[in-house]
Amino acid sequence: MESSRVNSTGGERDGNATEENLSPAEMYPRGESQFQPDTRRALDEQLSRFPTGVDIETLDSSFAMLSLRQQNRWTNRSSLQQNQGINGGGGGWSLPPQREVGLQEMMNHYFQRTSPSLNDYVNDGGSYGQSSVSPDLSRGRDNGFGSWRSNEGFVNARMGPIALLAYKDPKSSLVLQEKIDECSKETIDVMFNDVISSIYELMEHPFASQVLHKLMHKCSSQQISHIIDVITLNQLGFIKMCIDPVGTRSIQSLLRCLHSEEQILRVVGAVSMGVLSFTRSNGAKHVIMQCFNQFPPSLNRDLIEVLAQNCFGLAIDQHGCCMLQQCLGTSCEVLTKRLIREIISNALSLCVNNFGNYVVQYVVELNDPNITILLVQQLFGNYARLSRNKYGSHVVQKFLKIHYIDHSMIVYDLLKDIDTLLVDPFGNYVIQTAWFVCEDVLRVILMRHIERNKPLMRCNKFGKKVLDKLDL
Repeated sequence: MESSRVNSTGGERDGNATEENLSPAEMYPRGESQFQPDTRRALDEQLSRFPTGVDIETLDSSFAMLSLRQQNRWTNRSSLQQNQGINGGGGGWSLPPQREVGLQEMMNHYFQRTSPSLNDYVNDGGSYGQSSVSPDLSRGRDNGFGSWRSNEGFVNARMGPIALLAYKDPKSSLVLQEKIDECSKETIDVMFNDVISSIYELMEHPFASQVLHKLMHKCSSQQISHIIDVITLNQLGFIKMCIDPVGTRSIQSLLRCLHSEEQILRVVGAVSMGVLSFTRSNGAKHVIMQCFNQFPPSLNRDLIEVLAQNCFGLAIDQHGCCMLQQCLGTSCEVLTKRLIREIISNALSLCVNNFGNYVVQYVVELNDPNITILLVQQLFGNYARLSRNKYGSHVVQKFLKIHYIDHSMIVYDLLKDIDTLLVDPFGNYVIQTAWFVCEDVLRVILMRHIERNKPLMRCNKFGKKVLDKLDL
């Protein structure tokens, strides 16, 4: 039986082709009815191994051609790069072809070969976005060098020329700072427009932040508002900046440059939202302290409210108790009164806490008789219980050493449980302190109880401490 098929060379139909001359892949679409059983089984077996009907020699040949193409493609690419001057002595960067490029090498080469002078940037018409950075980098392309990340030492490709100079090294930063001191308002505007898009990176950079500190003191009120808009847009980023060792100094410098009440309220509001995150950062604590020392209470009302509502939680935190003591030492009377009110209302729980007791003792050390008497009255009826506590016993001893309060109220409260306190690991120290501060009448009462418990005290190491201390 004759059949016709397309000739692979000429595209003409070959009328002399027969089924014996066809490959299995060409015969298969014609249907199984044209084959004998033996022929069908052989064809199925072959197709199960190679579904496309291609034999092993054809596959080997195809893989060989694929490898050759891959090799030629990489060879052509290498030749093209050499012709374009990427790896040679052309006008591009002279960087090795298959090597990671370090930041220092990239920046040194970039500023040596492509950057104009500083005066070209800031004098007579310099503008944001106009630089000698290659078009690919200015559009943020990769160019084989990877993304530039400021927190890992890679300069962000979207930085302008002024920002890059401030970011480069301490020498460039000093040159820019000198330029800011002597330049005109128009030059300040040019520099501001250049750095505002990279404000986050620059405020947390050790060199560039110094330039920003100088620049912010020369900025107008509108430009300061623009800075506030950018840094408070992302609340989490603002909190991280306040916690950052370099960023917190930039925020403190910004606080000194605020011109209007609206600006102050916006920054204080952003700070108040991160108070609970600032407890572990000494730099962030300085931001809070500066707000209270620099601005009146009417502008700090959001911050005062947040601290007062979270007073107890801060007082029982290892780092929060330190920040709370710093807040109590500020000159803001409104804040101090709110915090003291919260501390007195929670005095019993704070006294038995390993960190809260320091806050109560700090309030006592303020030497305000009215506040101290309120605390003593708040704890009345619980002095024996506090004396048996490791932390509360320190507070009771602190009260007993204050000369302007009535010690008899505390001592009579201790006598309710005197038998236990004389042999208690912590209470015995409270009794020793009470003995030395009491008047004659109270000391006689204490002596009577000690004589009654002397046999038991001699068998207890804590009781022996009381007897030895009192020479009994």
